[in-house]
Amino acid sequence: MAALSRSLLAFLLVLLLVPATSAQDAATDEQGSSEEAAEPAPEDVIEDVIIVTAGRTEQSAHEVPAAFTVITSEQLETAPADDYGDLLRNVPGLSVSQVSARDIQISSRQATSTLATDQLVMLDGRTIYLDFFGFVMWDFLPVNTREVKQIEVVRGPGSAVWGANAMTGVVNVITKSPREMQGTGLVFGGGEIGTAYASVTHAGAGPKLGYKVSAGYYEQDPYDRPTGIIPGTEAVNPPFGTPYPDFPNSGTEQPKLDLRFDYDSSPSTVWSFSGGFAGTDGIMHTGIGPFDIDSGSFLGYFKTAWTKGSMQASFFANFLDGDAANLLTVGADGRPLLLAFESQTYNLEFSDTKVFKEQHILTYGARVRNNQFDLSIAPAGDDRDEFGVFIQDEILFGDHVRWLIGARFDDIDPVDSVVSPRTSLLISPTPRHTFRVSFNQAYRAPSLINNFLDITIINAAFVDPRLIAAAVAPGIPCEFVLSTCTPFGFFFPSAAIGNPGLDEESLDAFEIGWVGTFANGKATVDLALYKNELTDSIDFFTAQTYDSFSPPPGWPVFLRGTPFPVVPPGVFPSFLSYRNIGEIDNQGVEFSLNLRPRPEWHIFLNYTFQDDPDVRGIARSEVNTPPENRFNLGASYNGPHFFINGNLNFVDDAFWTDVLDARFHGPTDSFTQVNLALGWRFADDRYTITLNGSNIFDEDVQQHVFGDLISRKISADLRINF
Repeated sequence: MAALSRSLLAFLLVLLLVPATSAQDAATDEQGSSEEAAEPAPEDVIEDVIIVTAGRTEQSAHEVPAAFTVITSEQLETAPADDYGDLLRNVPGLSVSQVSARDIQISSRQATSTLATDQLVMLDGRTIYLDFFGFVMWDFLPVNTREVKQIEVVRGPGSAVWGANAMTGVVNVITKSPREMQGTGLVFGGGEIGTAYASVTHAGAGPKLGYKVSAGYYEQDPYDRPTGIIPGTEAVNPPFGTPYPDFPNSGTEQPKLDLRFDYDSSPSTVWSFSGGFAGTDGIMHTGIGPFDIDSGSFLGYFKTAWTKGSMQASFFANFLDGDAANLLTVGADGRPLLLAFESQTYNLEFSDTKVFKEQHILTYGARVRNNQFDLSIAPAGDDRDEFGVFIQDEILFGDHVRWLIGARFDDIDPVDSVVSPRTSLLISPTPRHTFRVSFNQAYRAPSLINNFLDITIINAAFVDPRLIAAAVAPGIPCEFVLSTCTPFGFFFPSAAIGNPGLDEESLDAFEIGWVGTFANGKATVDLALYKNELTDSIDFFTAQTYDSFSPPPGWPVFLRGTPFPVVPPGVFPSFLSYRNIGEIDNQGVEFSLNLRPRPEWHIFLNYTFQDDPDVRGIARSEVNTPPENRFNLGASYNGPHFFINGNLNFVDDAFWTDVLDARFHGPTDSFTQVNLALGWRFADDRYTITLNGSNIFDEDVQQHVFGDLISRKISADLRINF
């Protein structure tokens, strides 16, 4: 907490600069007439935000049946962040872990992991969730932040309208139409840790046709790797503990391209055609160790959408192609384990909203999806079909009470049918205050790897015969018990096989919430209390282990029949697989306060308390423990010629069990980081110079026990608009 206090003090000192700079900024503006200056300023009214992700229909803040956060385009423009991890860490309820220069994992209302599988992420309703491994690669978003209209974060289950994998939350990145971003924009920047980036965006629109083209590139060198012994592993891997593995770390290079054409065939009807790709390389951490993704790996897409009023129909295709090599795990041939991943997703979707008798707002829709796979480590998995329909009725009881009830039916390979119901009761005693009680059921489908993994890997262990001798004959020197007492490294094979019979992970979610707005919308308070009950968790476990009477191939003859080293079971696994097991309950509280005293000012504060999971039917030591406390504080001023935006993030300590086996499980310390962005606009706002710093005080930040050390990164850029 001392580190938090120091960082908080420094952050507040930085914010003291804001009033002075804003006053100076205002002084440079053109002065109005004395008559205008004498008139009192009108009361500012902050426009109510509209979101579509929570209910698949347009809703205001007091109509949304779930906890949510919206990040606007103005906030994106000035945010002290150059990746989605630093940006979304400021959202209450989200657990964010950056593990490498490119690897960012995000979960809602539970611990995240190296491959976070529970959160659905979309771009304009098009999924970028990768079903082959069941996770999200955030660098596969093909657009630049200048193109984003808003990011909608639903902090709670979304399977009732979005289907599989929207289990704990949904993030929907919504882009601007070409008509909303006309003109040309250029960005050139670079900074510490070998950071360099550039982008170009051009959009135009006529009476009926609009178009947009954008391209971008980002690169960064790797962060430092941790060294020494993984904390807390001395008891698991005696006598010294497990050293951090030494492997060549990598940075990342990320090109992207996106095209879009809109045709307004009538005032209420729009056809939209878009396509593009995003590429990446660098480190991807998994449960079987880090993979180095080859340059040239990409996710491409094509999408066409038709909108007429509230009625929407769309078709999209995603094309994934990549290769990666494991940096720690070798196959049975003694070479690094290779992962070649290729998939195609074809998706057809329809939805609409109708109002009946001025009391029922009915939203309904359907989806058909086909996934085709070609994975080197899961050769038996080739395709997966999905079909889903949903319906929800928002019933209005006068002006003060709304009751939403709905459900979705999905038929999805290989788990067959799943029903995801939800209901929410919203009571608004006044238009500016809404109380909410809700219940949701949601699910995650097993990934293709969960079902069809088929590899043999070579594991390594440190063997100390002296420990064996002490177990066989306590008090007798090793030399009198065994012929060799010199410690040695030992390599042995382990088979890792998927489980086609897995059930879906299922979540029951209970929530009580309140949203209140004050002072004509200048202040918003959001409070949510939740409990999530997860059953049939998909667990990667050691199904069989070697022992002294059935030892691994190559086990020294002189040790046959003697006890194995005094270590917990599972350190010498012979067979690994997946299973459904146990129940995990997560509960917590989320509080946020947002202030807009003037349109150019934004101040926020939020706090998340997340209790340690209540675990049944599975060893507590096998479940990640999330940070108990997370706290964010920020303030920004965005004036005519100058902006400053700063925020502070505090994340409590956590414990991680999702990489390899117990020898690699361990904690991370709490950390506090301060981020700051400054910008100056000139020449009629055609040019902007920005300075962006993350972790500006260079605090020790490790966000996963196996992750990189995330150090300070300061960059600068020039933005040109014409």
